[in-house]
Amino acid sequence: MPLKRRTFIKSGLLGTAGLFLSSPVSALPRFALSEKSNTITVSFCGTSCTRDEGEVSRNGSNKNIYLPSTGYIPVRIMKELDGFGKSVRGCGQNDWATSSTSEPLLVKGPLNVPSSLLSYIQSYISGDQYSLVEAAKGDSMPALALHGANIAAASKADTFNFIGHSRGSCEAIIAAWFLYAYGDEKTRNTPVNIFAIEPVPGPGAWYGLLTQLPPNVVNYVGVYAWDMCDNINTTDHAYQAVVPRPNGRMRGENNDIKLHNQSWLNWAKREGGWSVLADKAQQKNPLEHDDKTPQPQGYELYTSRGRHSTVGGNTTADGAYDPSKDSDNVAPVPELIYKMARGYLTLWGTNFTTPCAVEDDVLTLRKHIHMFHREFDQMGGGPLRNSSLPNRPYVRRISSISGYNPLNTYYMEDVVGNPPYKLTYPVTSERAGKGWVDWKFL
Repeated sequence: MPLKRRTFIKSGLLGTAGLFLSSPVSALPRFALSEKSNTITVSFCGTSCTRDEGEVSRNGSNKNIYLPSTGYIPVRIMKELDGFGKSVRGCGQNDWATSSTSEPLLVKGPLNVPSSLLSYIQSYISGDQYSLVEAAKGDSMPALALHGANIAAASKADTFNFIGHSRGSCEAIIAAWFLYAYGDEKTRNTPVNIFAIEPVPGPGAWYGLLTQLPPNVVNYVGVYAWDMCDNINTTDHAYQAVVPRPNGRMRGENNDIKLHNQSWLNWAKREGGWSVLADKAQQKNPLEHDDKTPQPQGYELYTSRGRHSTVGGNTTADGAYDPSKDSDNVAPVPELIYKMARGYLTLWGTNFTTPCAVEDDVLTLRKHIHMFHREFDQMGGGPLRNSSLPNRPYVRRISSISGYNPLNTYYMEDVVGNPPYKLTYPVTSERAGKGWVDWKFL
């Protein structure tokens, strides 16, 4: 009989941040409450998600696929703040579940952006933005990123904290670039912290803006789903996640870069100057093998059981959108990511006025995930990931390489290292090697 989880209530037992408790597993960081600081938090929603995703049901998204305690994590986080923050709608969607139009994006200042960028994003600034075509293409990412960057810059805060899911995480990275490239001196030097849940750009061009962190990013935490790998289902191919390269600060090296100007070749390929800013600034690849270079600081990569939507808050057994399939055994993943998000944001200066809604400590949640893992196994093609088919169809692919070639990817199991033997992370017999950066298994 599957274990039934109790109904969670908001509790202050863990403090307002919901910080991690001590655990014998070395993968988990320890946090301390930070004093109140002049920090703004901007949340970037995933594709087709409204700014009240998980709080209100709408056509195509029933709020009951999310837990009452954690909701859709990027939205719920914003509801629990002290008010010094702002959310950004997702690609192909309007701001609110009950709205058929979108609030105008803040695109004309305070950042001094080129006219080519304003021209490119013109059709995404306001009006009815609901579009299944745009949800598939994601062309509005730069518009939403610029909106979030302008919100941050206008706040005059001492720290910019970004959290995002899916393409929202990608927008957070692009927003950091826009702050660095188009801000005044104070804005360029304001530290940016990013908590990225499943940064997936989608098909098409992967800008250098996505595969490299700019110099102003002080901390990057990326959470990546392990079971987004049922590649017999071709839609999973579109969910290849990006792992941005750490900047010079994180590597303990020179943090200066030279922004790339649009070349004649870029112009001929119709690549706007804004889209190639980072093309000549690509630095050390975190996914390539290197056992000699020290680990980067302020740069952490996590993997978790579940699918793309699971780590964002979805509790269904298959990671889809039927609320009748909600699962008590899937719930600990959203609860764990929610606690992580609150913990890191608190460490970086975000102030929460609402207590953490998840009572269980991290160790209890992780034990549950790895004791009751049947649903996670089924999400990714079964408990065994070997296949008689070529190219490891049940292994997820990720990348840190910019450009247009969808084959410039790595098998995730080949770059994360050996999963701890006590944790249930299915791999194939072909798994080999490890990337430069050490991953942590949740």
